[in-house]
Amino acid sequence: MACAVVVASGATGHAGPGVTVLPRPGGTLPVGTTTLHLVDAARPDPFEPDRSRELMVSVFYPATDVDRHPVAHYASTELIPGLEKALGTELPGVLTHSHRDAPARTGTTYPVVLYTPGAGVSRVLGTGLAEDLASRGYVVVTVDHTYETGPAVEFPGGRLVRPSPAPNGFDPAIREKYIAARLLDLRFVLDSLAGLSSGTNPDAEQDALPTDLGRVLDLERIGAVGHSSGGYTAVEAMHLDRRIDAAVDMDGQIGVDEAFGRAITEGVDRPTLVLTSAQIEQVGDGNPSFDAFWRAATGWKRHLAIADSAHYDFTDMPALVPAVAKPAAAQYIGAIDTDRMATLVRSAVAAMFDKFLLGRPDTLLDRPITDPELTAVR
Repeated sequence: MACAVVVASGATGHAGPGVTVLPRPGGTLPVGTTTLHLVDAARPDPFEPDRSRELMVSVFYPATDVDRHPVAHYASTELIPGLEKALGTELPGVLTHSHRDAPARTGTTYPVVLYTPGAGVSRVLGTGLAEDLASRGYVVVTVDHTYETGPAVEFPGGRLVRPSPAPNGFDPAIREKYIAARLLDLRFVLDSLAGLSSGTNPDAEQDALPTDLGRVLDLERIGAVGHSSGGYTAVEAMHLDRRIDAAVDMDGQIGVDEAFGRAITEGVDRPTLVLTSAQIEQVGDGNPSFDAFWRAATGWKRHLAIADSAHYDFTDMPALVPAVAKPAAAQYIGAIDTDRMATLVRSAVAAMFDKFLLGRPDTLLDRPITDPELTAVR
């Protein structure tokens, strides 16, 4: 389900200078953020073969001395017009809870979590979840998949790369091309983080990195989380890359056949959490792939559904679209309260990684479900 929502513009309440609309992170640690331009010189881009594959990623991490560093804006002025058109709201002045290029908080190392967005969706819409995990003691890297991400991927200097045209939507040939690119993207990001951890600056421009960022990465504990097609990507990447220890699929099918998801034919021996919206549960979209995955996977697995939710409630979209405009976006945003949905999703995702990356024994996933909005599907 690609993000194509255009809701009534002109609504007020979410725009203006210095406005923070994302729910606050649930952890106690201050959060820093930075961006990296990564170029895979060994891989021609599948959509532009004359160019090397290049990615933009954002890194969110536990930080210190945050008062000395400005609060990061949610989106740059170059990217804002496209996001405004997609969301039907106004974004100038919208701030995050993260501080730009603040030093990393040392004294320990933190597990790494990769975030991959839905088809045609910017990594920006995963900012709230990334900030929340960072505040709890994770380094989170959100990834844009170039020539798929919309409305555009912004590279240094304000260069915008828009999605490659996909005739007939995601037909099998196009789908396979996008998925293959995504999986190689995540592998390359992990390789780049390994270089960062060893003292190499992976940024193509060699821009200065936040102090101590490379020192706090724990690459022995890695998770992956994604929304929609990103959920598929997270699970399939775990199947293909032994460095990934746990995965969360938020409202995305896991596979369809051998050409689209070896995880459902060969199984996965590491833990997987599936979170689905009421919308997806009602239409049955993706459930056949879950059935196949449950038969093949040998690792720990859990499937939870969230009542009154829709597909894009797993992203920042509900916080960015004003309440007055939400009825026009009912196909994408459910009736569940925005802050309540954020709490449920963030708590479940954090519990997954707390349990399997940090080894904590008493997480939300270890206790009987008491939240009325949560249902254990399997």
